Amino acid sequence: MSILLTLLMTTAATPADERVLRLTKLYQDICLERFPDDKAVEAMMVARGARELSQSDVKVTMRDDPARAWDLSDGGATLWIEYPPFHACSVRWSAADVGNMDAYRAIADTYEAAIGGFSPIDPMKADQNDIHIRAVGEARTLPNKTQESLFFFEQSISDPKRRAAGETGFTLRFVHQYAPPEPAH
Repeated sequence: MSILLTLLMTTAATPADERVLRLTKLYQDICLERFPDDKAVEAMMVARGARELSQSDVKVTMRDDPARAWDLSDGGATLWIEYPPFHACSVRWSAADVGNMDAYRAIADTYEAAIGGFSPIDPMKADQNDIHIRAVGEARTLPNKTQESLFFFEQSISDPKRRAAGETGFTLRFVHQYAPPEPAH
């Protein structure tokens, strides 16, 4: 029995938690099992009937970074591929709260244990304008000095006026990334 199915059967899941489970399964299927093979990711998006976002829509999030994205028909959930120098696959969505992340932790732990060499990354907290960002994850350094990482990001509005006006939700994302080597000092 899969880890996700076990978690679903043993947890009284709220609708938000059920959505996290669906998106965790998608992340596992696409970002951990098919990525970094971009053609396999694209084929899976076509097979799922996902709608590719326009390049102008992609630029809103990625600015000048090369990327593609698909709408997953799951209440605004999207799948993103960022192309090198940072090569990443991510599942992103908005939610009223963070929800139960046990399913994500279980598949990340299983993936990392099977490969080995992952270590926790110092948690990141930052504010960009009126958005607070928090990220946690693990990474391993590959023989070519690139780094493979798994991250969980949560973003929320930190501006008190916007929060008082009702912008209290989160943008969440699971990310599998290959980063270029650190520059030599």
